[in-house]
Amino acid sequence: PWIGGEKWGRAVFSNDTEQLLDLFRVIRRAQDNVGHKVIQSYIISMTQGPSNLLEVLLFAHDAGLAGRLDIVPLFETVDDLRNAPLVMTELFKNSVYREHLRQRGDQQQIMIGYSDSNKDGGYLQANWKLFTAQRNLAKVFEQFGIKLTLFHGRGGSLGRGGGPSNRAILAQPTESVRGRIRITEQGEVISSRYSEPEIAHRHLQQLLHAMICSTGSRPEFDQIDEWSAVMDEVSEPAYQKYRSLVEHPDFLQYFQTASPIDRIGQMNIGSRPTHRRATQTLDDLRAIPWVFAWTQSRADIPSWFGVGSGFEHWLAAGDRAGDREQRTKVLIEMYQQWPFFRTLLNNVHLGMGRADMSIAKLYAKLAGEKVGSNIYQQIINEFELSRKLLLEITGCKQLLDTEPWLQHSIRVRNPYVDPMNFIQVALLEKVRHQPDHGQFDQIQKAILQSINGIAAGLQNVG
Repeated sequence: PWIGGEKWGRAVFSNDTEQLLDLFRVIRRAQDNVGHKVIQSYIISMTQGPSNLLEVLLFAHDAGLAGRLDIVPLFETVDDLRNAPLVMTELFKNSVYREHLRQRGDQQQIMIGYSDSNKDGGYLQANWKLFTAQRNLAKVFEQFGIKLTLFHGRGGSLGRGGGPSNRAILAQPTESVRGRIRITEQGEVISSRYSEPEIAHRHLQQLLHAMICSTGSRPEFDQIDEWSAVMDEVSEPAYQKYRSLVEHPDFLQYFQTASPIDRIGQMNIGSRPTHRRATQTLDDLRAIPWVFAWTQSRADIPSWFGVGSGFEHWLAAGDRAGDREQRTKVLIEMYQQWPFFRTLLNNVHLGMGRADMSIAKLYAKLAGEKVGSNIYQQIINEFELSRKLLLEITGCKQLLDTEPWLQHSIRVRNPYVDPMNFIQVALLEKVRHQPDHGQFDQIQKAILQSINGIAAGLQNVG
């Protein structure tokens, strides 16, 4: 029998399947009773292939939602971003899905994830794959005559696509905006941007300005192909460096002990658990606690790790060819003229400027002498290399010379935040080594308070 057909009767499914089908029927009732605008989109996390969207289309037909619901794929990992244009090409060739799009006005939303792509590939690789995915998707949509709306799943922290929104829009590929864009506003950025009417008004003004500039006659760059080739060559060794860290046999132990990740899961600050499944693997760890833990330990690697190795690998190839100086000039030219590259490196300035390697070293000691010193040495070496090349390319003497007001703010704020990190390290060491301590509950409460205090001081929860 047909899944929802009244004529032939209803088939019997498992409880999980029935719950899923009931969800779509609830959406139908909500649209019937309140209006079509009440729920317009169904987002598919971790989209990997055309079948993910066709399954949802089947469920929508079952509930009588044909032509009444946007089916939105969310491409999150590096591989999924790379494959996104192929996935959409296959869908656009499918007659059933094309009929669905016709009923939706020949328009399609695509959501791209900044969080899991960063956790999967590191900062430089993730941002470059996000950029290239947008360009390639725009070409596919133009080929099939479908209107593209990119839905940017940005978070508040740099490791999750944070940073100034207007600059981020201006840094997008020129062909990917065209008057249509969606952006998530999450976490602490909601209060920081919208709690005061004047600030909210100014923020929306900046977004509108960026949209107008991106949709107008902003020219493409003659060097875009040359610069893209450079980014291809730079991002791959950055990715390899990042993966060599997170795939190190001792890394997971380091992360679990040299950060308060085990306590973050006990806080009432999110709607979901820290892990997708009941495991402790890195792949199943959600992006928010991943970034949050690194922010607390002041290493903040999601916003910079691998950048130095990526640039050094490309420049070192110039050493062998005798043109390192010329390659450096190319990177400087890219920073000065290409909004994407300038925004990328200015955000690295911000991430590294917020980091504090001396405090990160205190957390490293929690992992033990062997594991702590080994992983920390990799982190500090990459930090120093990244800082050296970042300053050389951007023409700065110190981190955050690009944002003097923020540089001053961090310098003034840190003396109040740093003591809380010292206290947190001492409390973590006590609660882990003395689980039967008579004041365990009080220590546990104090750790959670220190997490809140550091997050408030740094104005970042992940």
